[in-house]
Amino acid sequence: MARRGLTYSTVIAWLKVLLPLIALMLLSTMFLFARSVAPTSSIPFAKSELEERARDQRISAPFFAGQTLAGDSISVTAESAKPDLDNPRVTHASDISAQLDFTDGSTVAFASDAATINSLTLGATLKGHVMIESTTGYTITTQELLVDMDTGTASATHEIAGSGPAGQFRAGAMQMSQSDDGARTRFLFTNGVNLLYTPQ
Repeated sequence: MARRGLTYSTVIAWLKVLLPLIALMLLSTMFLFARSVAPTSSIPFAKSELEERARDQRISAPFFAGQTLAGDSISVTAESAKPDLDNPRVTHASDISAQLDFTDGSTVAFASDAATINSLTLGATLKGHVMIESTTGYTITTQELLVDMDTGTASATHEIAGSGPAGQFRAGAMQMSQSDDGARTRFLFTNGVNLLYTPQ
């Protein structure tokens, strides 16, 4: 009986040592064979995409408002805008809407797919599908329009098409300005004007 008790005590004593050792070995083996994870592997962007996002300083829904030299109010909104990488004074914008409120009470609204705005010259080049609407009855479309936000004037060197108080028309170029006395907005069509006159 004493021999069996001695054997049982010896086994228990060894198990008290061996079991913690086995557990420690299993634990260390788990860490040893665990796959290391790179700190950046959890970021779902490639390096080139991160660099592109850093360069793409896009602004959502920008808004600009000011006055021309003649005191006319001008406002410009866009869906998004971002600075030019080579010229910080140049901004590229998309889905442009602009409005000129003249002191004579008339209004001209512009809309285009895209625009390039120069903060130094206060000039904007509207591109894509450009739409011009005025409260004096003109609706005009063109591919490109140059707007001088300093003077409140605009010009198109591409073909324009539209309608006005006299009827439907087409022309090779257009200029928008104020009359000499500043009393009204004036549209001047040049370079081959075709007019389909509609009697009132």
